[in-house]
Amino acid sequence: PNVHVVAGDYDDANLTFPETRVLQVGAFRVGVIHGHQILPWQSSEARERVRRKLNVDILITGHSHQNEVSVQNDAYYHINPGSITGASSALASEDGNVKPSFILLAVQDTKVVCYVYELAEGDEVQVSKTEFTKKSPSDPQAEAATAANAKLMASLLA
Repeated sequence: PNVHVVAGDYDDANLTFPETRVLQVGAFRVGVIHGHQILPWQSSEARERVRRKLNVDILITGHSHQNEVSVQNDAYYHINPGSITGASSALASEDGNVKPSFILLAVQDTKVVCYVYELAEGDEVQVSKTEFTKKSPSDPQAEAATAANAKLMASLLA
């Protein structure tokens, strides 16, 4: 499997992870950034500036440790997986408590399904689902990536 990593705000200086990554997944350009670089923090306008700079349909950020799946201005999607460990954050709530969470993305051509897994009271896991479809026609590069994904899936299932 492919693993894509970006630099966080407390990473060791000897690590050489990029600040951002842009990936083609199906018909979507997906941008990944830790989020500490987006100022002011948790500002949708600041995220939009980063999204435009990266030229992506989906912007995945972190830093706040608070999960979020949202459509921004009917133009792009913002996803924050939260914190799988539940590490505290001053950005998450008044008391700094964070519910452990992660998000699984299922992408098929122009459709994305986001499954949010969040640890609830009593060690129960709550799962919510958000779906969205890309409205604009896909570009040739996205179509080629989608065809390659379909071919790979067919070979795996054969």
